[in-house]
Amino acid sequence: MRPTHSADVAKIDAASVQVVFTAETRKNVLVVPVGALLALSEGGYALQRPGGKLVGVTTGLFAKGLVEVRGAGVEEGGVVVTAS
Repeated sequence: MRPTHSADVAKIDAASVQVVFTAETRKNVLVVPVGALLALSEGGYALQRPGGKLVGVTTGLFAKGLVEVRGAGVEEGGVVVTAS
């Protein structure tokens, strides 16, 4: 039940609740599954293309199993390898 008015819960004296806070949102960003990130030995992260080429990325916001990425050669519709 998602109450919309205080009267909806007026007679409830105890209940389990789930609260979700949105701390930050981003629009018009590229995201990949977190499992697509490869940690580099020199530091930082990369994405792997199906042919094996690594593309260095800078990460941004992490949320719900996805991570914001940006970098040279990272574009919408690009295919990356992910962990299974």
